[in-house]
Amino acid sequence: MRLGQLEQFITICWGIWKNRNDLRMGGKGRAGRTVWRTAMHLVEEFRAANDGKTEHQAKPELPISWQPPSQGYYKVNLDGAVFSKRNQAGAGVIIRDGAGEVIAALSKKWKCPLGAIEAEAKALEAGVEFAKDVGIREAEFESDSLLVCNALQGLGSPPSSVVNVLAGVMNQMSYFRQWKVSHTKRQGNVPAHLLAQHAKYVEDYIAWLEECPSLIEHACAHDRNVT
Repeated sequence: MRLGQLEQFITICWGIWKNRNDLRMGGKGRAGRTVWRTAMHLVEEFRAANDGKTEHQAKPELPISWQPPSQGYYKVNLDGAVFSKRNQAGAGVIIRDGAGEVIAALSKKWKCPLGAIEAEAKALEAGVEFAKDVGIREAEFESDSLLVCNALQGLGSPPSSVVNVLAGVMNQMSYFRQWKVSHTKRQGNVPAHLLAQHAKYVEDYIAWLEECPSLIEHACAHDRNVT
């Protein structure tokens, strides 16, 4: 007997037993055809539920990685960091071309306490200013802060604590010939995250031009290999 037939047989037997038990307890019995139809319906429901569960579990999760910018753009990844024990915050910025080559990088520290969202907004501000200083005119700014990205895209209202910062960022965007904002998860923003964490150890800021800082070499190589 095949597995499907066994499921049907067991369910029909259970239906017959339940029907007889209902009669013994004074309940109203059902016709044999009704018992059979109910059993088949239960089997189909069971199969559908388990097939869907198996399919969902087997579906592979797509890896999250850095993606090159749109044609003609430079990708400016940025991230903020909070050093609460020091009452400080930092930012990491990395600018890459379509091939993933590092054009410039920055670790910047603020010697004042900031919250997480404030640090992300200030990191975006630092990224825009840094891109301008480097001479980038077509930029795609990418952050792992969905709130900040949505605010710049007009998809949500930012907290009052960062309204002025983001308003200033929008004013600075007029410098660029073309610009856009995209969101990624932390896995797609690793070099910027490492640069932000490194800001803890700099006095004010440190910048690298046309070179890849040693602390992010491995992460950048990984990004190039998976794109």
